[in-house]
Amino acid sequence: MAKIEPGITRKRLTALVLLLTYLPACSTWRVENVPPAQLVQSEAPSEVRITRADSSTLVLGFPRVVGDSLLGRAGGAQLGIQVTDVRVIATRHGDAGKTALLVLGVLGAVIAVAAVAACTSSQPYVC
Repeated sequence: MAKIEPGITRKRLTALVLLLTYLPACSTWRVENVPPAQLVQSEAPSEVRITRADSSTLVLGFPRVVGDSLLGRAGGAQLGIQVTDVRVIATRHGDAGKTALLVLGVLGAVIAVAAVAACTSSQPYVC
């Protein structure tokens, strides 16, 4: 049996951690059909994407409603926007289909790399 070098194990672990960080990317924004204040107060989302009256968009983390303003964090700063200035509000939702495709793609790549490694090693494997 071939000896595995410690560096290879660290590389694989690093690659796995990097791949797992992509899992949150398997989500989509869903436009909500309720007023922004009602959505934030009833569902308490961790972040919302808003489109303002001037068509600019902004993602607010940890949104909350105070008076007639929607407050949240964006780019490390605390921001406040008038609720009446919000034209569209969307929340992030996981996408099972995209996540499944990512997992299948990663597994396929791992199997392909393992097959190539087995066929090119000096061990007497049958390919």
